Amino acid sequence: MGRNRKNITIQLNRRIDELLRIGEKKVKVDGRAEGIHSVKTADSYRGTAGRLAEVCKASGVRSIEDIDKSVVERYMESYRNASAWTVSRELSATNKILGTSYTPSDFGFTQRRTHVSVKNNRGDLPPTSTAHKSENQDALYFASVTGCRRSSLDPSSKTAVTASDAVRNAQGQIIGFRFVEKGGRERVSAVLLSERQNLTQWVDNKLKGGLSPDAPLISHIDKNMGSHRMRAEYAKELYNELKEAKERGIDIYDGRKYELFINKDKYEHSYNNPRFKSDTVHGLDKAIALEVSFNLGHNRLDVSIYSYLKQ
Repeated sequence: MGRNRKNITIQLNRRIDELLRIGEKKVKVDGRAEGIHSVKTADSYRGTAGRLAEVCKASGVRSIEDIDKSVVERYMESYRNASAWTVSRELSATNKILGTSYTPSDFGFTQRRTHVSVKNNRGDLPPTSTAHKSENQDALYFASVTGCRRSSLDPSSKTAVTASDAVRNAQGQIIGFRFVEKGGRERVSAVLLSERQNLTQWVDNKLKGGLSPDAPLISHIDKNMGSHRMRAEYAKELYNELKEAKERGIDIYDGRKYELFINKDKYEHSYNNPRFKSDTVHGLDKAIALEVSFNLGHNRLDVSIYSYLKQ
C-alpha cells in the first residue's frame, strides 16, 4: 500500500476512478457535468494521466497533492506547438483530474488559427492565394473560428459583422456571432470552444482601441484570400469539439441551443430524412454532423458531410 501511494501514475488513475459516473444521471454545475460519464472519455483522460505522470516523475513530484501550477506548466510545454484544440483538450483533462480551472492563457498560449494550419491539412494553397498577406489574417482567423461566409467579412457590405453581433455568456465571453447571410437570412453560429477566450480578447481589444461596436470588425479582405478554406476547417474542428462535448456532458451553447443557434423543428425534420436512416453516416455521428450544418448556415446533413466533413 505504501508503495502504491508513492506511485504518481497509480494516484492519478485512482483519481479518475473516483470521478467515474458511468450510467449515472448527469448533474451539471456551471454548465459542466460532474464526474466522467463516458468510458471513451475516461480512456482519453488516462492517456493524459500517463503523460502527466512522466512529467511529475521527472520533476520529483511523488504525490498528487504536490502537483501545482508549475508542474502543469511543464506538462503543457510539450504542447507549445500543438493546435489550439489539442491544447484545450489536454488542459481540460488535466483540470478534470486535478480539480483545477487553468486556462490556456495561464501558460502563455495565445496562438491563433492561421492559413498555415489549413495549408498543412488541406494541401498547398494555389499560386494566386493571398492568404499569407498580413492584412488578410484577421478575416481568415475570424472565418476559421466562427464559420462565417465571405459576405460577413466584407467591410463594404451592409451585413458586415460587428462587435455588437457577438453573443456573450454571463461571464462576458463570446460564445457565438449573429450573421445575416444568403438572401438576408439571419443565423447564429457557435464560436469554437478552443478559441473563445482568444476571440473575446481580440474583439475586446478592438473596442478598447476605439472601434465602434457597430463598425465592421474586419477592415480588409480580397478575392484571393480563400476564406472558404477556413470555413471548412471550422466545420471539422466544430465536429470534433461537439463530439467531445457530448461525451463529457458539456453544453457548448450555454443553454441557448434551440433559442439562438438551431431551429429545433428544422433540425428534427432534417435528422429524420429517410435518405439517412442510420445514426452514423460515413463513420460520422449524424446528430453532430447535422449540428455542424446548422452552424454553417446550410441546415442540411448532406452538405455538411460531403462538402465539409468528408473532404
